[in-house]
Amino acid sequence: MPGIPLDGIKVVEVAEQGFVPACAATLADWGADVIKVERPEGDALRQIARQGLIDSAGEFNYPVEITNRNKRGIAIDLKTAEGRALLDRLIARSDVFITNQLPKVLRKLHLEPEDVFRVNPRIVYARGHGQGQRGPDAEAGGFDGVSYWARAGLAHMLTPEGSDSVTMQRPALGDHPSGALLAGGIAAALVKALRGGEGVKVDLSLLASGVWALGPDLAYTSFVGHHPPKSKERASSPLVGTYPTSDGRFLMLVMLNDEQYWPGMCRALDRAVLIDDPRYDTPAKRIENGAELRAHFQQVFGSKQLAHWEQRLAAEGCVFSKFATPEEVLQDPQVLANGYMPEHPTIAGARLPATPVQFDDEPVAVRRPAPAIGEHTEEVLLEVGLSGAEIAKLRELGAVAG
Repeated sequence: MPGIPLDGIKVVEVAEQGFVPACAATLADWGADVIKVERPEGDALRQIARQGLIDSAGEFNYPVEITNRNKRGIAIDLKTAEGRALLDRLIARSDVFITNQLPKVLRKLHLEPEDVFRVNPRIVYARGHGQGQRGPDAEAGGFDGVSYWARAGLAHMLTPEGSDSVTMQRPALGDHPSGALLAGGIAAALVKALRGGEGVKVDLSLLASGVWALGPDLAYTSFVGHHPPKSKERASSPLVGTYPTSDGRFLMLVMLNDEQYWPGMCRALDRAVLIDDPRYDTPAKRIENGAELRAHFQQVFGSKQLAHWEQRLAAEGCVFSKFATPEEVLQDPQVLANGYMPEHPTIAGARLPATPVQFDDEPVAVRRPAPAIGEHTEEVLLEVGLSGAEIAKLRELGAVAG
């Protein structure tokens, strides 16, 4: 089916918070039938806005919607024998099992890889970690603020030298890209599992994702012995860098092919006389005199407002962008044309970020909202062969809810 290559793939998710549920949401966006298994009291992420940890948007519980759209939800008490047996019935008919429960919880619930493979030897078993499946902190928990942002070095490198406080990340800044990486690993493992008929384990940690994100700085440090400067005036072309405009906005220019873009840049700034100026007529000379040119360009850019420069730079084919606000991103014609922020299917005015990958030129569709706690319990249990009477009995025992 166009746009949803995982149509027919069944996924069981026993995960909470942002990272691994974001992975499962990615698989759901790609067409998989994802069953989210929650505790009867629900995923703790449901309470994060009410606890004041992020800004509230009223009825729109956006963290839950982002990481749980396109899924069906079932509420099971896995601490009961009956509830745990139900999970095995779901695992037996699924292609992927995905979790971020701590190792001690997986042992207690008998949900380690060998337990799951015993029920379904062809399944892809995927785990999200804080710090990885080996090493002294393999048993420790982790959130993206700790494992991705702080421990992987991102916060240090993005905090200005001499600052009295540490630069803080935005909500789920590490969770969402890490979830997408794990989803890619699962997709690769599915190829092997479906071809070979044997189960595959997939592991990804927030720490590993953060290390990947900071890769250039870490690779530099590994060889030189110290990390690179956080900010540094470099001898580079004035066609690369930031420039303020007269209305307090900033432009980012990145034109690495200096020879190609130099004439257009000069024309955009109404400085065509500089194109053949012997002081600047080669890339080497422009770098040699870069400080002088940059100061001149800053003065020119600072003389007019952002809208003026956007029009001039675009007309000359320059590679640039304003530093956009969230309000501007939502109205960006490229964001709109490509469906990067589709509308929520039931909450008027709300939009959700689409998972970035598209297939067959089809924008990602948010087909259903995040499920309420246990919203599809009965529907899913009927699919696995239970009768209405059996489901009612499980409710009486407290094994299922919703």
